[in-house]
Amino acid sequence: MLVTIGAAKGFGVTTLAVALAARWPKANAVLVEADPAGADLAFRFGHHREPGLAELAADARRGATGVDLTAYAQRLPLGVEVVFGSAAPATPQAVSAVAALVDGGGLDVLRAAARERLVVVDVGRLDWHSPALPIAAISDLLLVVTRAGLDGVDAVQVRRDALLALPGRRASVRLVLTGRPFVPPEEIAHVVGLPVAALVPDDRRAAAVLAGQASARWGLNRLELLRAARALALSLQAEFRDVEQVNWIAELHAVPPVIGQVVGRR
Repeated sequence: MLVTIGAAKGFGVTTLAVALAARWPKANAVLVEADPAGADLAFRFGHHREPGLAELAADARRGATGVDLTAYAQRLPLGVEVVFGSAAPATPQAVSAVAALVDGGGLDVLRAAARERLVVVDVGRLDWHSPALPIAAISDLLLVVTRAGLDGVDAVQVRRDALLALPGRRASVRLVLTGRPFVPPEEIAHVVGLPVAALVPDDRRAAAVLAGQASARWGLNRLELLRAARALALSLQAEFRDVEQVNWIAELHAVPPVIGQVVGRR
């Protein structure tokens, strides 16, 4: 399963991406940092960035056969495998690595890896000209993270049509609301025209754990944010397991995949 996470308003994309990968029911999830503005997980956890996104993009561009996504990943203390992105803040190197991944065959590598495991791609802010938008388009699911206030709802509304019109889009587009909603989530979904996949509470202690600034000595299930990520992971696993079975049967009978229809593509 390929899940792209991007921000409409506020922060929290990387935190949610790590949380979702860490709380996935199977211990084989891979997180890819493909934020054109730069990535900082390697710095937070004291890792070297190589091999990472730049090396993956270079090998994919060269047409190397049998490129294995996990060969470019490094393990975080929470057990999450991460393909580290280029350094923050925004640099030409960060943009070129993401663009090279998209233009040089990297999309096929991501799709191939996602057949056997969860692949979570952090694309940062969903700007109009982001080179990471094609990754969002070919994903199974695009989670749009936004603050659960009026400004957050507005930020999603101004992006909605453009996201739904991404060339080649197969992704189901859904919201993740962070913080306390000012109205029931169902009303926000109705106004924006996108379903709400999850509510993520403000949880500084969990955010510190996911940023490598604190240990989870109380246990992951005691942290609200990680409980919310677990609930999201279980719901997605159950939903997309059914989708994968339908698509497998479709391929067996030479019928085009129907993933967008099955998961309620909006």
